Amino acid sequence: MENDSFDAIVVGAGPSGCSTALYLARAGKRVLLLERSRFPREKVCGDAFSGKSIGIMRELGLLHYLDSYPHGKIHGVLLSAPSGKSVTVPFPKADGMEFAGYTIARINTDNILFHSAKSHPRITAIENFLVQNVIRDKSGAACGVEGMLAKEGVPPEKKSFASRVVVGADGAASTVARCLSLQNVPTNHVYSAVRGYYDGVAGLTDNIELYFIDGVLPGYLWIFPMGKSRANVGLGILSSDLAGRKHPAAMLQEAIAKNPIFIERFRNAAPFGRISGWSIPLGSHRRKNTGDGWLLVGDAASLVDPFSGEGVGNALSSGKFAAEAICESLSSSQGGAPLNAASLSGYQKAIDSSLRPEMENSYRLQRLSRFRFLLNTLIGKAADKPEARRVIINMLASDDEKKKTESPLFFLKLFLL
Repeated sequence: MENDSFDAIVVGAGPSGCSTALYLARAGKRVLLLERSRFPREKVCGDAFSGKSIGIMRELGLLHYLDSYPHGKIHGVLLSAPSGKSVTVPFPKADGMEFAGYTIARINTDNILFHSAKSHPRITAIENFLVQNVIRDKSGAACGVEGMLAKEGVPPEKKSFASRVVVGADGAASTVARCLSLQNVPTNHVYSAVRGYYDGVAGLTDNIELYFIDGVLPGYLWIFPMGKSRANVGLGILSSDLAGRKHPAAMLQEAIAKNPIFIERFRNAAPFGRISGWSIPLGSHRRKNTGDGWLLVGDAASLVDPFSGEGVGNALSSGKFAAEAICESLSSSQGGAPLNAASLSGYQKAIDSSLRPEMENSYRLQRLSRFRFLLNTLIGKAADKPEARRVIINMLASDDEKKKTESPLFFLKLFLL
């Protein structure tokens, strides 16, 4: 292996990887951050940047950079039922803000995070490095990685690096998870999603829009305003629901071309770039995320919100929790051996206490949204009656209210409103 050894190797320089690296570096640890692409690089995403994301960016001293890039500022959400009825409800404001969150292209937010990490004196960042294997010691603990460094004009160079812990922050198709022989996330806990950018979309507001419509159910279509008349337009559906269906890209294009809700809004709209797809591993699945010498964070850890599909906030948060657990383990461990799973257990505890309840409650909403009748009833009632609208507002803002959807009495009370 290379002579230089690190406290931690972080594989993947997206939000979870950069968050992990920055929090470790701020605690005085030496970090190697490996990224297979070169920044700035495109990242397919819905581009929502929630209050949770804002909080982490504020802690890292990076929040002010967001206003330098094109963006939308979001205040609420429009929910549209299969019946065509819709209701708009406000989101809770982000801490210290007059709005709930941003919509901002991931190529920009990821670039902000990466260049902050790259410029930190305790982080060695290497781009164009393809990790091919996780190195293990005689006990089976992860102790480093090996892979290929691409260089312009010359053949790729094989390199290996040692560390006391390897952090897999390399997304839904995580190489680290594969090398550790972890099971794939089941398809009924993975969204297949597509998105494209459109200029000239009519009727955009400061709300994100979610449409539960025939032809897409049990998935949903979204329109997220990105500033001016540009929108991020996409569609998400569980991979397990795709058997016998059209490709999500075809479903999306058919919906905006033929559904009466969208025809006029997209009549003068033009696509900007191509429609791209990606997989979204959901937090409704509990993946094994720690072991001897390793951790998984972000999408590699299957931490995306099961209802909204928003993953950046949980990715950034998981990086912070991983760094805290690694620092605690390093402070209590002797010598240079890989950190053992027991000493890293604080990471899973932090996920379970801080992120798991919200993901479980969002999973309840996701299951509710699969039923056309329930969507029509819930959104239709909310559109007509303030009392029912308050129910939806509380459900979106409060985990306690989300829990109530498990009870048959919840729906009985709703029908009686």
